[in-house]
Amino acid sequence: MPSSRPVKLACLVCRASKIRCDGRNPCSNCFTHNEQCRYEPSRRGGARRGPLAAQELARKRAQRVSRHSSAAESRPNQGHHYWNPSDPGHPALLSPSPIESGPHLAGNSLDISLPALFSADGQEPPEPTLDALSPSIRAYSCDKDLLNAYYIFIHPYFPLLPPPSSSQYEDKYMALNIRSPYPDASSLPYWPTSPLGLALAAMLAPIPPQSSAQSTDDAAAAIRRAYSDLYARSAWESLQSALDTCSTDDLADCLPSTLHPEIPKKIEPVLALALLSLYEYCQRGSVPRMRTWANQALTSAMDLSLHLESSDTGFLDAHRRCWWSTLFLVYQSSILNGSDPIVTFDDHRITTMFPEFRGCREPWPLVVNAQVALLRSCSITRALIRETNTSPTLARSTTQDIHDLEVYILNLASEVDRFRCVTHYQGAEADASRNLWAICNALIHTSRLTLYRVRAFPERPLFHDNPCDFLAPHASSSHPARDLRLSTTRLGEINSVFPCTEQDAVQICLQSALVVSRVFRRLPPPNPLYSDDVDVGITSPRTLSRSKGLGSPRSVPYMVVFQMQSFYVLATLLSRVHAAMCSGTMGSYAYLLSRTSVVSAVQDAERLVEELHGGMEALGASVRADAVFEGVGSMAREVETVLDSMVMD
Repeated sequence: MPSSRPVKLACLVCRASKIRCDGRNPCSNCFTHNEQCRYEPSRRGGARRGPLAAQELARKRAQRVSRHSSAAESRPNQGHHYWNPSDPGHPALLSPSPIESGPHLAGNSLDISLPALFSADGQEPPEPTLDALSPSIRAYSCDKDLLNAYYIFIHPYFPLLPPPSSSQYEDKYMALNIRSPYPDASSLPYWPTSPLGLALAAMLAPIPPQSSAQSTDDAAAAIRRAYSDLYARSAWESLQSALDTCSTDDLADCLPSTLHPEIPKKIEPVLALALLSLYEYCQRGSVPRMRTWANQALTSAMDLSLHLESSDTGFLDAHRRCWWSTLFLVYQSSILNGSDPIVTFDDHRITTMFPEFRGCREPWPLVVNAQVALLRSCSITRALIRETNTSPTLARSTTQDIHDLEVYILNLASEVDRFRCVTHYQGAEADASRNLWAICNALIHTSRLTLYRVRAFPERPLFHDNPCDFLAPHASSSHPARDLRLSTTRLGEINSVFPCTEQDAVQICLQSALVVSRVFRRLPPPNPLYSDDVDVGITSPRTLSRSKGLGSPRSVPYMVVFQMQSFYVLATLLSRVHAAMCSGTMGSYAYLLSRTSVVSAVQDAERLVEELHGGMEALGASVRADAVFEGVGSMAREVETVLDSMVMD
């Protein structure tokens, strides 16, 4: 009589059918049903790994990724290799909608090729040695310090995560001197074990240590780039398995994240994808890949039903912030890419409420409406400048569309001016609330500037068919020069559909560009010295912003193209006004001077010049500081070139 006790190893057929196996070969079940009886060791069970073992496993995975990266760099006639999700050998996460491949914002102008692993004769060169002033990178020793850095450098400008669960403290990082040009995970004091932690590290790695004397050095930037790329690759690899475990199970029953107790572990992949979307734009300057990751994050969020909210929804604040921040990135990437978002804010399926800041929900509705206005403005402008054989004339509804959008924008501008987000408490949450209001203001006036720019500057060439691209006086280094001057017929149509004159449009663009410049002049930079226990004073961030060579960004620069558009509007007007003053024809620009007279005309003109130049300086300082992210590098160099050519006496 066969034994009824379970055997140590069941055959594959019995394991799949979840029935008892007698352990024979063939077993009685397979013999009866004429199945092929095969035995293989089970992968279940084994030792339970603790956090240290998990960190070591993640470190080994990162070393494997870095070896692949080094192998790619050693190929002949190949420069620095940027990670591309669509590269062979790296199966890309599926994007819910096709996107066109486009050039980087920064192009390859900042690529610093690392030395080849092998010399021309096939011999491995000696390990390069650096002097005592080796380039240093920012590294953290634990999850707590990494998350604290997020609340200093990222959260005030993009509040993706819930408020801090513990008191904030001064930025506690290690400045590691790196003596090898190749990234090595084993040289770091700590390696994140989750995709979210790796994505956070990727966003923070480009920021140089505050004490680094070589924060702007090309070699130091190459080292920071290599490690941030390693973190991003590792986050991508971790996401492959993490996304497979996502399900629509109730988030209330989900385990909390090891990084933050108020974040369910199941939404960590969505948060990581959102950060990788920011990383692609800010660090790599790639709008198409930003959109790929943003769309993937939105698809994963909808798979988890984050667009739905009920009375039983668990981790409510994390749920709301994850959903609306992800949808914000989808809109942002669509605006920059010149396309429509895959899901709109007014989708009837969305029931998730807006996030709150200490019981205040006002910033998010304003931000949402401002993005809607900017998307509509870009759509109308594309229709204005696009001349095709199939649509040679403008639609009859264009005039009404412009009028309706103008009314919508003005109502938003009035609402945001009434709100003002006056709050007296301090910390990452307070900064995020105030900064969201400021960013909303910049979005509203960017949408108005974008709408009227074609009417105000009809003779300016548009180098690429995207109304969000700035009015560059010369072709950007990442785009070939394509003179897309509008035909005389199309210019006549544009003049007829706008309910204002060219001078009125110029005044509107001037006013909006100056608003954007004030927003970024006043936007406080990250404050690494902030602590809940010690009040360092409200003026500390502004003191930091005046320090040259500090190597700290002013923000997370996902709005840098909008800053550049305002910068070039001010530069264009400054050039015209200055030329008119020198030639004695300032009367042609008297409409820009309010209530001027013959007596005060010169002084009024000089005051206008100073205001224009001050606005350019404010925007330029912000762009230059944000150039620690290499996706902003080419734009920072253009800012320097323009400012140097416009030094006023």
